[in-house]
Amino acid sequence: MAKLENYLTQIADFYEKSDDCQKSSIVAAIETILNAKEEVAIEIDEISALPNRESLMREISLLQDEAMLVILHINQIEAIKQLYGFEMVQDIISNKAETLKHLIKDSDASLYSINLQKFALLVKSKKLFDKYLSILKFSIFNNIESFTYTSCDGSRVISDFTAGISYGIEHLHHSANVALQEAMVSKLSYKIYNINPECTTLEKSNLDKYQVYKDALHNGYIVPYFQPIIDSRDGSIMKYEALARLQLPDGRVVQPYDFLSIAIEDRTFEFFTRQMMQKVFNVYDKTYVEISMNLTYENIKSQTMLEYIKNRLEKYGGERITFEIVETEEIDDYEVVENFILMIKEYGCKISIDDFGSGYSNFTNLIKLNIDFIKIDGTLIIKLLSDEKARLMVQWLIQFAKNINIKSIAEFVSSHEISECVKELGVDYLQGYYHGEPKEAKFYGLA
Repeated sequence: MAKLENYLTQIADFYEKSDDCQKSSIVAAIETILNAKEEVAIEIDEISALPNRESLMREISLLQDEAMLVILHINQIEAIKQLYGFEMVQDIISNKAETLKHLIKDSDASLYSINLQKFALLVKSKKLFDKYLSILKFSIFNNIESFTYTSCDGSRVISDFTAGISYGIEHLHHSANVALQEAMVSKLSYKIYNINPECTTLEKSNLDKYQVYKDALHNGYIVPYFQPIIDSRDGSIMKYEALARLQLPDGRVVQPYDFLSIAIEDRTFEFFTRQMMQKVFNVYDKTYVEISMNLTYENIKSQTMLEYIKNRLEKYGGERITFEIVETEEIDDYEVVENFILMIKEYGCKISIDDFGSGYSNFTNLIKLNIDFIKIDGTLIIKLLSDEKARLMVQWLIQFAKNINIKSIAEFVSSHEISECVKELGVDYLQGYYHGEPKEAKFYGLA
């Protein structure tokens, strides 16, 4: 702040000594700076009063030097929400945000709120890396008081942190997330993304995948495969879901788990989605079948992507199109989802919520939305025959959908036994390898 005041004083002195032409130039320059500042206004998360995920990603994209990124996952938050309600979750997030703010004092260290379960700390000075690693170890992970709360009924509630840490410039967010997942699986307090020589094989593998994805994107190797979705009553095909694949010149077909997470993290993801969507519409335009295609929350938040979707629907129509939105923890504004649904409904499109029941489902908000289908999370479906809790959960989700007049789809139906089980539970539609694998359009007579 003192530096800013000095700069302003110097500008004022210079202004007083300048002639009229120079004064006009100074005023114009200041107006330009102020206008630019408005354009990159920091977006604030309402609960934590911290800059949000978009602000973080913008800062990362502007990095010129090596930085440290820490992603802090708030543990037990989903269980607390189910047991004690959203109000207590808000209190915990607000409390943790204040605790972290008191620990982060340097101008080159910034705190962000990614979503209801994650904070992020971006440190842009190498001199501070060790300092904030020590703060994590001794002031955050070992401070029991900072993650003990009292519920409305007087119970003690524990909500601590797990962290993923990465260093660098490129793929900083993705690397920190990878480290976070490793920490959670290993039940460690934190994990640092390892780029030491021992891990060069894994690193090279990731770089190779990234290069394959980039080449496929720029050379048009992204192709839609189609998987049938079956009517549980008579076994007829209700529609096809379009699923992205990379079809390389040497004949290899690259599966989504080898490139999709890389694509989503990369700045080219919208270009990837557009390329995939156009190829789906090419098939749609030549057939009379219904087709479902996937979109992420990031897609429907993008104004340029929305304009592209609207343009495609005006050209091809949308009466036989279903858009599937994956419900994840990244959805922080359901009004964005609602506005998207209202827009595509004008063209006769349908809407489906993917991975329903995965743990992030916001039933209150979903009831308000004009949804046609819910696709029950596949991790529940594959456990149906061995886990009674999973079976009861699927049964409840199907009944929930029926009660609010929404059709249900069971994915990952991989066997006759699972197919018969979900039919008995009353599901409307089936999808999985037992009823049809993802194949090129010509395999199903769509080309």
